[in-house]
Amino acid sequence: MKDKPIIQVGITGAAGHIGTTLAEGLPDRYILTLFYHRQKVKPDLARNFKTVKVDFSKAEEVRGKFEGLDAVIHLAAASAPEDTWESVLNNNIIATYNVFEEARRAGVSKIIFASTNHVQHDFIGKTPYTLEPFYVRTMGYIKVDDPPAPDSFYGISKLFGENMGWYYSRRFDIKFVSLRIGSTFPEDDPTIWKGTERENHVRAIFLSNRDCVQAFVKALEVNAEYLLAYAISNNDRRYFDLSETREKLGFNPQDNAETYFLKAAK
Repeated sequence: MKDKPIIQVGITGAAGHIGTTLAEGLPDRYILTLFYHRQKVKPDLARNFKTVKVDFSKAEEVRGKFEGLDAVIHLAAASAPEDTWESVLNNNIIATYNVFEEARRAGVSKIIFASTNHVQHDFIGKTPYTLEPFYVRTMGYIKVDDPPAPDSFYGISKLFGENMGWYYSRRFDIKFVSLRIGSTFPEDDPTIWKGTERENHVRAIFLSNRDCVQAFVKALEVNAEYLLAYAISNNDRRYFDLSETREKLGFNPQDNAETYFLKAAK
C-alpha cells in the first residue's frame, strides 16, 4: 500500500470523553467522521462533522462505514477494569475484529488503537488501581516492551487489539499505532480523586486533554508500521517510561498531575 496523506479520519466512540476531546482539538487539516452508538455526539460537533450511528459488534452494521477514510481512530469499547466478560467480548473483541476487517476491506491505511495502561498493571497482583510507587523504586520504570501483565478482562481485550494490529500490519500493510492511555477526565482535573484510594494511581497516569490531543496527532503523523506507545502526561509520579514514546512517536507531554494538586492545595 502506497503512503498517502492522512486527511479523512474516522473516530469510533466519538461521543465519549476522548472522542469529544479529539473532535474539538484535532487540527482542521483532518476531515472527521464521528461514529457513535448509544450516547449521542454533542450537538455542536454534530453540526460541524459527519456523524454515523453504528454498533461495531454487529458486522452487518459496520459494512461500508469506512469507505473513503484514510485512518480510523478506534476508541469505542467497554472501558473499565470492572467490565464483565460478556461486555468485553462484544464491545472489545468482536467489535475490534469488525473494525479491523472493515478497515482492511475499505483500504484504510492506518489504525490508531486506544489501548490502556491496564495491559501492564498487574505486576504486584492487587487491584487495578494499586500499582504502587515501590515498584518503580525497586524494578525501574515499566517499558512498552516489558511483558504484559493485564489486570482484568478489559486489559486482556486491549492486548488482543494490539496483537490484531500486529497481524493486520504484517498481512495487510495497515499501519498501526497503539496508545496505552492513562486516566483522562472531562473536567481535565485529576484532583477530583484527591483523598480517595485512586489518588496515587491518578497522579501517576493522568493524561491532560491537550496532551491527549498531541498524542493522537503524533500517532496520525508518525511513519511507523507498528508502534506501541504510552499516552500519559509528564507526571512526576509516573510508573511508565516515556523515553521510547518520546523518541519513536515524537510525543512530548506538557502537563504534570502534580501541578494540579499543588494548585488545589493553595
